[in-house]
Amino acid sequence: MMRLTIAEAVAVRALSHPDRVALRELGGRSLTYSEAWRRILALAAPLGDVPAGPHGRMVGLLLPNGADAALAYLACQVAGVTAVPLNSRLAEPELAFILDDSGAGLVLTDGPLAAVAGRVAGARRVIATSDLPTPETAERPLLGEGGRGEAPAAIAYTSGTTGLPKGAIWSNDHFLVQIMRWGWEFGLTADTVMLVPGPLFHLSYCGLTLGALCMGARADIMPAFDPAAALEAFCSDAAFAFLVPAMTGAILEEWAARGEPDLAAARFIISSGAPGPLAMTQRAMRMFRHARVAEAYGWTEGGWCTFEVKDPATLLAHSVGWPTFGNEVQVFDADGEPAPPGEPGEVGVKSLTHFGGYLGRPEATEAAWHRGYAMSGDIGIWQPDGRLCIVDRKKDMIITGGENVYTAEVERILHDHPQVLEAAVVGLPDERWGERVCAMVVIRDAGLDPAELAAFCRRNLAAYKVPKQIEIRPELPRNSMGKVQKFRIVEALSETG
Repeated sequence: MMRLTIAEAVAVRALSHPDRVALRELGGRSLTYSEAWRRILALAAPLGDVPAGPHGRMVGLLLPNGADAALAYLACQVAGVTAVPLNSRLAEPELAFILDDSGAGLVLTDGPLAAVAGRVAGARRVIATSDLPTPETAERPLLGEGGRGEAPAAIAYTSGTTGLPKGAIWSNDHFLVQIMRWGWEFGLTADTVMLVPGPLFHLSYCGLTLGALCMGARADIMPAFDPAAALEAFCSDAAFAFLVPAMTGAILEEWAARGEPDLAAARFIISSGAPGPLAMTQRAMRMFRHARVAEAYGWTEGGWCTFEVKDPATLLAHSVGWPTFGNEVQVFDADGEPAPPGEPGEVGVKSLTHFGGYLGRPEATEAAWHRGYAMSGDIGIWQPDGRLCIVDRKKDMIITGGENVYTAEVERILHDHPQVLEAAVVGLPDERWGERVCAMVVIRDAGLDPAELAAFCRRNLAAYKVPKQIEIRPELPRNSMGKVQKFRIVEALSETG
């Protein structure tokens, strides 16, 4: 068991560099490391008497994106409770379900979300963080005595698109080692300025932010993603950022509209969430010409487990790179056996760091593993050079007329059309073929005929892969991480098809 918690690792920075800026809210306040530590203590103060629920002492975090949203995780560790971050974009019944399922005894909230918290909390206490004053001074912390290494640090609830949300358990030790590995693999150092453009209720953005604080770096948090503000940050001082493809696409459009300014500060850009179109990667490498542009692949239960810094000479569609340090990645065929290069199968990872099962769901926990590998639900193919390509979600593969169609392949061709901004492909039931290939696309200019897109696909794909239904929409439905919600596309296309 590790001696330090993540919170204590940040406390070390506060002792070493009290006057260094730790956090900035773009358009709002800044906190030095000393102020951040005292803010952690303020947030921790009311958490000491949180009652234990069926799974231990839990605190729901329903907070606007800002310094408190990051520091509340650490406050929970100081108080000896487990953080349950709540996706602020969920509907109120979904939020109430997570609070009930976790047994959280208290909700930390603030701003416009306080009213929502009050409605979903039931009999639980609700505390607004703005009502918690930051002390002017703090005693020197006693480090390495918490004994919470194996205790849950955070419960990350899955999106629930294929059923009720499940709480993935991350212990302090696994979470701490995870962010240490990210810092090493991604080159985070004390002089890094990290732009945080996404929601801190996700463990990816939260983990990177906490990793930056552990390193003594500065994290600049965006209250909400704004491509214009992000572009300005990359022009001035933001050196590092994790962008989902939807963010990259929006920044590219802003960059082009502004005459392609020099993003002089950007040095390291990670893309994740879904492999972006190859054309987008090429444009991003031109936009971030001073930076290493990389792809990282992972999921809530397995964490990031592959990684590739993109090279113009070796660009490969759908590639997410090689396994990172501490990860053994495997592809399993339909019989559960390792698949050879070139053959598709489900991706799994055996890692130094992984989730500790689903809260209160032993059957689901058992089903998430195969031979000691946490399974992803993604279909991958090993390449001869050792890279992994993610070609689809296991549940998204379309079987039409007995032929397998990987939606990512069709999406790649659609993205190659110069008028297509975004595309998503799904399968719908079909009496003749079993399933038919369908697509929803977003275009640059009005007037593009879906028949023209179908003809374009026909020139580049086998006939059975060509979408039989193409609908043009102003935007694709997405979740809070920018991932396309294909179940909503299925619903929309089913109504019009």
